[in-house]
Amino acid sequence: MNRKGEVKVGMIIIVAITLIVGIIFFRVIAQQVGETTNTWAIENQSLGAVTNITVGGTPLYMTNCRAMSGVIVFNATENVAVPSTNYSVANNVVYNGALAVAVSPEADFDLGYNTGIWTIDGTCQPTTYIADSGGRAIAKLIAIFFALAVLVVALVPTLRNEFMELVR
Repeated sequence: MNRKGEVKVGMIIIVAITLIVGIIFFRVIAQQVGETTNTWAIENQSLGAVTNITVGGTPLYMTNCRAMSGVIVFNATENVAVPSTNYSVANNVVYNGALAVAVSPEADFDLGYNTGIWTIDGTCQPTTYIADSGGRAIAKLIAIFFALAVLVVALVPTLRNEFMELVR
């Protein structure tokens, strides 16, 4: 019975399974970190029809973002940009139990923009975005250290020369 060979084959199997599982987990971790730490650009997203302009306007909600910057609103029906004095943007508004962005027409609205569908452009923080910069840094470090741990699992048997002896 060759116990030395059995141990080496067992070690190769354990390392292979650990690497496969580690790489699968790393993909999932990296994807989730990317979704929670990156902003994305929105172009021509429909907000809906503008209503009740005379009383300050009913807010239009973007439920896929928690905050927006660099906002530009267009009247898609008239194909013109709406001046920023005709609307206000409120970030981190709770709408239907989740964070959203509210775009509200102002009460002293210019009547040339008050009909039709509005669309919006800007930079969006998704609802899963980590607002704290320290939290975003820690999330990225978790992914980096997990990748290093998977790398160590792959390299330790080789560095101990157990794998090289098996190949000879």
